[in-house]
Amino acid sequence: MTLALAGDAGEQKYVVPYNPKSMAPSEHEMMVFHTMAEQAVTSKMYKGIGDQAGVMMIMLSARELGIPPMQSLNGGLNIINGKVEISARMMNALIRKSGHQIKVVSSNDIECVLQGRRCDSGETLTTSFTYNEAVKAGLVKPNGGWTKWPKDMCFARALSRLARQLFSDVIGMGYVEGEISGIEIKPMEAASTEIQEHAVEKEVTLEEEGDPEYIEKFLSYFENGDKFLAMEYLDLVMKHFSWTKFQAIQELLKDEKRLFLKFQAWKDKVKKTEEG
Repeated sequence: MTLALAGDAGEQKYVVPYNPKSMAPSEHEMMVFHTMAEQAVTSKMYKGIGDQAGVMMIMLSARELGIPPMQSLNGGLNIINGKVEISARMMNALIRKSGHQIKVVSSNDIECVLQGRRCDSGETLTTSFTYNEAVKAGLVKPNGGWTKWPKDMCFARALSRLARQLFSDVIGMGYVEGEISGIEIKPMEAASTEIQEHAVEKEVTLEEEGDPEYIEKFLSYFENGDKFLAMEYLDLVMKHFSWTKFQAIQELLKDEKRLFLKFQAWKDKVKKTEEG
């Protein structure tokens, strides 16, 4: 790695001792990382990561991926049970910085389709992720990210799928945020032990809510443009009657005509409220 300085005598090049491609950090690098980790913990600004060792592990993992230490600490990376989660923004940046291309074919609340192209071989691949896939996997939760930001969530999962299949040399063994834990984690919000506890809670909730096939059947009654609103309506019914998702779907599907009429009335009301 070189840095160039232009002067009257022409260009001079200086070799920088740090080589991000080396297998292990040098003694000097480790000293720098230790100092940074100590300062990060002392500052109290990175409580969610844990102790100094936790900060070090994130920075060392980031080093292997070519991510600056502070970008990794400020939400670029999370390490959960020894596996690395990369934020969608960071994963996107890593692929593009490597010279590869990502084209957004389509992106909405229902589906995201991405096309990738490698700069070295010219190989291309198209991947997608849909809202229905999230439903089948039990990812859609009341007031969760899939309910609030379905477009962004579809993009993140489609990107992760594309990265693993076409750009695995760029992301290494990384996953996109939320894939390992199965929950939504705000950067620096929870320590790894807390994440494990929440993950167990999510598994219990999934069992209580029943078979995802019921959700797919419920959504099949609605047009693509209404599926997102249908999930909001389902959440409203659940809260009103204090039902689980499984119970609410069972009751709503008992009378399909009534479901359609009630949904349309609610939809019209929401539209008038937004226009007003």
